[in-house]
Amino acid sequence: MNKKRVIAIDGPAASGKSTVARAVAKELGCTFVDSGAFYRGVTWAALQRGASTKNPSEVLSALKGSKWRVFVRDGASMFSVDGVEMVDELRCKEVREAVADVAVIPEVRAFVVRKLRALRRFGSISIEGRDIGSVVFPRTPFKFYLDASPEERARRRHAELVASGETEKAQEVMDSLKRRDEKDLSRKTAPLKVAEGAYVVDTSGQSIEEVTQTVLRRVGDLETPTTEGVGIPLFYRITCNFFSLFLTTSNQLKVIGSGNIPKSGGLIIASNHASYLDPPAVGAATRLQRTTHFMARDTLFEKWLMGWFLRNVGVIALDRNKGDVRAMRTAIKLLKGGASVALFPEGTRSEDGELQRPKPGIGFLVAKGQAPVLPLYVHGSYEAWSKSSGGLKHLPITVIIGRLITREEIQRLGKGREAYAKIGELIMERIAESKADFEKVS
Repeated sequence: MNKKRVIAIDGPAASGKSTVARAVAKELGCTFVDSGAFYRGVTWAALQRGASTKNPSEVLSALKGSKWRVFVRDGASMFSVDGVEMVDELRCKEVREAVADVAVIPEVRAFVVRKLRALRRFGSISIEGRDIGSVVFPRTPFKFYLDASPEERARRRHAELVASGETEKAQEVMDSLKRRDEKDLSRKTAPLKVAEGAYVVDTSGQSIEEVTQTVLRRVGDLETPTTEGVGIPLFYRITCNFFSLFLTTSNQLKVIGSGNIPKSGGLIIASNHASYLDPPAVGAATRLQRTTHFMARDTLFEKWLMGWFLRNVGVIALDRNKGDVRAMRTAIKLLKGGASVALFPEGTRSEDGELQRPKPGIGFLVAKGQAPVLPLYVHGSYEAWSKSSGGLKHLPITVIIGRLITREEIQRLGKGREAYAKIGELIMERIAESKADFEKVS
């Protein structure tokens, strides 16, 4: 289990993120952080000094002159500004209406981001906001994006205001939310968006308890990848280290874009296939970030020694001549458990080194595994050792790791057989993009 978790919960106003983040913090025993309170604190400080919140220079002057102290009380982050500990002041209508103008100021966002990142000294945190997973803590594996329909969000916010004694009409609340959404989505600095790798939850029609349990289950899945009975992690690491050393010495192996590899959570790694060297190159290129289970044709397991090696390194046997339900179930279980699975969408090695069309099964696996896809292009492996090369040649190999294909991009392609084909095509398009980008500069 992680000693210090950062659970990032983003989403638009009134999506339920604050209540859920607080409930998650209580369940996991960590500190709840309302990032919006810090922006409201800056807004309050500016208003107290008579600054116009539409004038960035006046806001920054007020901020520069304020003194902040951040602390934890009753399981939640708190702060004081100039010795004043604020609670109700941060929720008043004046602050609420002005905070959107203050929050778009780049210097204010930089100030708040520093304060939020410093909260890690208090241990694990459950933090909600609009750019937590994309900007503040982009490397945390625990990213969530909560959303709901505009009507549902307006209804919730109106109920909150009525309960607190305010008298705003429902339509006024709806209009206010729309204005806030437009500003959050269109601002140049850290706009509201779904962070790469974030788990999206539509909270419409769901209770706080239901959404909280969804988040907690996802956190548990990410911390305990399901890899039981599929390979030996130590054997995999030793094997990948060997191939990394071998390919670096023999073929000057280089890796471009390793920062694109998510370090946790279910992940499908999809690569072109033109050589015997592709699986070792992919394993070597991703070994520092992930332990990955490759899918390979079952005929490779027929010889005892090779079968023993492949099973211990965690390879999933796949019958390419028919729909292999067992192999697919194994891969899907691994993905949903937070593991990484690598495959070659083209199905077999290219005869001429050019990219091929994807096989139908790739789209099915991606859709059912509900995991993002990391496209890779292996350059030079065909020349180094193809079907017709006559053996290994000491020619350079480069692995180019492309842009992650998010779950949201995949979901937008629809459902069913038609979507499966589109998913495969999208993956090959992204691999082709990496190929083209590399060839432009090489």
